[in-house]
Amino acid sequence: MKTKNIIACLFLLFATQAVSAQNNAETLIRVLIGQLKSHKNIEMTFNYQISPDGKNLGDSQQGHSWLQGEAYKVEMAEQQTISDGKTIWSYLVDEKEVMVSNANEGTDNTPLKILTSLDESYVATLTNIDSQGNATIELANPKGQYKRVTLKINALKSELKSADIYMEDGSKVIVNVEEMKYDQELDDKFFTFDTKKHPKVDVIDMR
Repeated sequence: MKTKNIIACLFLLFATQAVSAQNNAETLIRVLIGQLKSHKNIEMTFNYQISPDGKNLGDSQQGHSWLQGEAYKVEMAEQQTISDGKTIWSYLVDEKEVMVSNANEGTDNTPLKILTSLDESYVATLTNIDSQGNATIELANPKGQYKRVTLKINALKSELKSADIYMEDGSKVIVNVEEMKYDQELDDKFFTFDTKKHPKVDVIDMR
């Protein structure tokens, strides 16, 4: 076989594998998102590490997040972010300040919100799957808010295991899922910031 024919065959084989990996990745994500959206709400307990420079990781800390439709709440050590789908409250615990903004001007900064709001601008590629059925998927979107997201999903159970989130500024957040709970009874005011419970907090309305 001539050299150029060998190269052509190798290229065709690589292209076929790449398309297969992309299709498999998109299928896994669609199944996972469908599973998540089938529930009334989701609570996730996770631990996270932040790397401002994308290399050196800070200490591991625990956080909680809830997602119900367009509403969500994220509780982390230094900050809480709450949204009812229309308004976002960003509460800086140590500074005793809460910044209020419109939801359409905010960011999707919970792993669940990121996952369920992914659009077609992200290219998904399956890069690895181990013997336990844990798949590693790369999501790339150079023009998006998140430069790249690496997801680990248990393909057998359609469960999110972890997310590495790479930001435009070079920083990175690593999130490892510890526990997921579903379909809880949450109060109507659960996804709002109650200023009466925080009388000493300075409210900065940015709307």
